Amino acid sequence: MTGADDLARRVQRLEDVESICDLKAAYCAACDDDHNGEAVAALFVDEGTWGTTLGADCRSPAEIRRHFGQIRASGRMQYSTHMVTNPVVEVSGDSAVGSWSFAMMYTDPDGRRFRILGFYRDEFTRTDDGWRFRSLWSRVQDYVQLDHVDDHNVAP
Repeated sequence: MTGADDLARRVQRLEDVESICDLKAAYCAACDDDHNGEAVAALFVDEGTWGTTLGADCRSPAEIRRHFGQIRASGRMQYSTHMVTNPVVEVSGDSAVGSWSFAMMYTDPDGRRFRILGFYRDEFTRTDDGWRFRSLWSRVQDYVQLDHVDDHNVAP
């Protein structure tokens, strides 16, 4: 392998990792868009899966779309914010795996605030349209209602 080949391989890896991080950010944005099932499902390959230790197990983009549609229709989560940190992405050709820590905050219709903490473990596939999720799995470690929030520190 020449120095130019090695450099090209390293640059491609960096571009792939950045594209996968952008895909994860698009997932978080779709979730925070009132759990937009159409937008979430569009991020997955045809055989893509989505699951969580909270009990949901979707085996196709159609099931993902339906699941997120049910969350949206329930109205139980308002003003949600998904935050992911500590990405570790390993690319191998046209496949990759990634893990993130996450925090998710939301407010319910009664104004109660909740916090969810956990980890994502994802698998990715390179497609003609860029990287897509093959699977997304969230392991929830902590899910609590926050007891008190000082509303004086909340921007109008």
